[in-house]
Formats: sequence, structure tokens, C-alpha cells
Amino acid sequence: MLVSCAAFGAGGGRTFLSMPHLPPGVPSPAGIYVLDDASNEKPSADLYATGLFTSAAYRNDVTGHAIFVPLAKILPVDTLSGQFNWDWRFLDTLVQFAVGNGKKFSIELETGYQSSDTYLHSLPYGFVGASGPGSAPLFDVWTTGGASSRCVTAYVLLPWVPGVQEFWTAAAGALSTHLKQSGVYDALTLVHVPGLSVYDEEIRLPTGVPRPTTADTLPCPDGRRAYPAVIDDADTGRWRGLGYSDSAVVNGFRVIAKAFADAFPDRVIALSLFPPGQKGIDFPNLTRDSAGYVAGQIVREVTAIAPGRVQIQADNLDGNYAEAEVMNLASMNSDLVGWQSNKHGGPGAGCNGGGAGSCGGDGSASPYFQLLKNGSLTGGEYVEVWSADVVSFPLSFAAAASAGFYSVTGVTARPPAVPAQYTLEQNYPNPFNPTTSIRYEIPEQAFVSLKIYDEIGREVETLVSGRRPAGSFTARFDASGLASGVYICRLQAGGYSLTRAMMLLK
Repeated sequence: MLVSCAAFGAGGGRTFLSMPHLPPGVPSPAGIYVLDDASNEKPSADLYATGLFTSAAYRNDVTGHAIFVPLAKILPVDTLSGQFNWDWRFLDTLVQFAVGNGKKFSIELETGYQSSDTYLHSLPYGFVGASGPGSAPLFDVWTTGGASSRCVTAYVLLPWVPGVQEFWTAAAGALSTHLKQSGVYDALTLVHVPGLSVYDEEIRLPTGVPRPTTADTLPCPDGRRAYPAVIDDADTGRWRGLGYSDSAVVNGFRVIAKAFADAFPDRVIALSLFPPGQKGIDFPNLTRDSAGYVAGQIVREVTAIAPGRVQIQADNLDGNYAEAEVMNLASMNSDLVGWQSNKHGGPGAGCNGGGAGSCGGDGSASPYFQLLKNGSLTGGEYVEVWSADVVSFPLSFAAAASAGFYSVTGVTARPPAVPAQYTLEQNYPNPFNPTTSIRYEIPEQAFVSLKIYDEIGREVETLVSGRRPAGSFTARFDASGLASGVYICRLQAGGYSLTRAMMLLK
């Protein structure tokens, strides 16, 4: 149940957000959700900090997983827009990390690998050709943070381009259907509306601000020198040449948001905004409107599409205060509020722009406790944190929970019982056409190989290949391109090898 929460307003005063009741049947995305590190394109087994799943803070204080999935992980190749061959294995692994530990989860499909040199893999191969010229231009932008500045390169999907709208509509429907067929939909609480950023889900333009100086000569990921390439790479003229206008961006987000609201009619839809200013949420380099004007239009449009179930988020809680702009938009539109922390106790940006480990001590006097306290007091029912922070600040999380900030709700606080042995269950349904689910259990962390073979022993597909924690998992096998017949599923893990025969009937 959402209640009235005190919020810090602009200028240091206090306002009050009257948080709405969610519509019947819509679960609340409340509590602490741990982020995966998919933006750096690591293998799925390495997306969380070492020791996360056994840490007391994770078991007792974390409600769910905020699952970020780069597009190319679920759609490796796009040969014809409108006909997509989805590959859910990466997403399924992350979902199983959550549900296997008794946690809820949220979902975001993102377009880039932030700070990665593998930006060319951030979109499905052939996407631009299939979706039309100008659907996803490449941007170099200059970023600052931590101890260094850098050039970030990524593709940006333009929401006013029909091919992009068609893609996001197909993705929303396919994702919803897959989660339901996999039996994990009930654990889902929130879905992000895709954004317009070189980073991930943020609804803001990539800009050329800040800009490199003559001293910044390190190459961008696409090989160009930061200076002068970045100076005008995302300026006003280029954006207008790509078809930008206030109405184009607002109308584009309306179409995409409706697609996600329709595909997930009983879940909260998230809009991730960015603090106002030079790099802000209101696209100030392209409009003379007051700060937040365009963002406010987007929020009003989306809340009209999904009344009572839109959460506004911002990722700038590191200064131990909440952005008044986000709270003001929430107050005007009766929306839910969520925050994302960029603090890092381990590798990462650190606190308040400092280096790794700059978050100070652990416990009720720590900066991390203060962040959780202020995020909660400003109406933030939902907060995303990095896994390294959960491992590094267990006392801060425990103190916040004891004080009533982000207490675990509606989840299994302790992991479910660990399976007693390695198990490979019979696929269901069986016989099948063309998809089936395969459930397996492992009693300890192990390297898992789950492969499909035909009757004469030829490998036809690898469903799982990587380390998994102890728990129960479900893999999905799509045999659309195979002929009818008997196929063999083989699980190899921990020195064990188990097989099951499956019948494909078309």
C-alpha cells in the first residue's frame, strides 16, 4: 500500500507527495533492487559482484533485481523489420538469478553498452537496414565522472521513426509473451519505457555538452579523436537534421509507451528522467521552453495512457538529496517515484564524483545509509543499487531497514531451499511444437552446459553455457527451424551428465 510521503522541495523547503493507490492487480515495485552490470557486456555469470548471493544484505534487505538487457543479447540479427528471431537465453539467465533466490525483478531493454568499446554490437546486426535510414544514428559524446573523462560511442534509436516504433512494439509484445510462457511473469513488477540516450533508458538527448578540450586527444571507441570530433557530434543542427522537434519526440514516446502499457497492462511502467540543466531532461539545446517542459509533456502523455501505474525515476541520488524536478512532475501527475544510486563501494564511480571506495565507512553514519534514508523520505518507493554496494555496505543496508527505509516486502527474504542433487526434468510440453521448457536443478555453483542433439548425436543448439549459482532454472528451446523427430537434451554440471529424450511433432 502506498502512503503519503514527505518530500524535499526546491529551495530546501518541504512539500508532500500524495502517492496514489495502484490499480487492482498491479504489484508494487517497492524496495531495493540490485542492478546487473550488463552495460559492460560481461558474461552473464560475471554481472554481479562476487559474494552477492550469499551476503546478508542481499538475503535480508534486497527485494528484487533490476535487469538490464542490451538489445543485441535478445535479437542478434534483424534481417527484416517486423519479423524477429528472439533469443531469450541471456535474459532467462538473469531472471533465474532473481527468482531462484526468491526475488522479484524489473526489466529494461537498453540500446548501448555504456563505456564499452563494443558499441558496434549494441544493436542487432542489420537493424538500421531493416528499420530504415536514420533509425539509429551513431553518436560520440563526451562524459565526465569519477577520476576521468571519456568519449562514449553508441547508437540511438529515434522514437519518431516508424521502423523504431514498429521494433519497440514487437519487442514489448514478445517480451511479455515470453515471461508469461516461462512462468516468471508473476515475479515481474516494473518495465522501463525505452529512452533516448547513449547510455540506457534515460529520456534525454545525447548532447555535445560537456565538450572535450584540445588536450583531450584520446580516441573515441569508433576511432575518431575526442577533439574535435565530439564538439558538434550531437549539436542542435544535427538533431534537427534527424527530424527532431518537440512534437516529434513527444509523439514518438507516446507510441512506444502505449506499446509497453498494452503489452504489460497490469504492471508499473517506468520513465527514467535526468536532472535538469545543460545535460538535462528537457532537451534545452533544442527548445526555448522552460526547464522540464518537454519532459513534462512526455510524462503527461504517458500517465494518460497508463493512469496510476507510471513511475518517474532519476539516477542522481548520489548527492544525498532527491531531484526536485522529478518530485514536482510526480506531484503534478500523481505518479510513483523511484531512484537509482550511482554509488560504488567497490569498482565504479564512487560517491559524489570520487573514486572507487570513496563512500566512507559502513553503518548508520555512512553516506550510503544517508542516501537510502533520503531516497525513502522523498517518496522513493523503489531504488536501484549496484551489487558491489550491497556486498560492501551490509551494515548500512541493515541499519536502513531497521529504521524503516526500504524494508523487504512481499519476497522471500532468505533464499529457497538449495536442491539436494543435480536434476534434469522432462521437458514440458512433450511432445511439443515448436517450443518447450526444460527445467533443471543444481545443488551448488557450477559450470552448466545444456545442449540439444539430434538422434544421431549432432549438436543442434546450446541453451546454457556458463556458471550458475545453486538453484532451480528453466531454459526455453525453440525448434522452429528443425524437422519433426526425437531430440536429446543433455545437462552437464558438477561432474554429472543427465539426458532426456524429447519429441518434436509438427
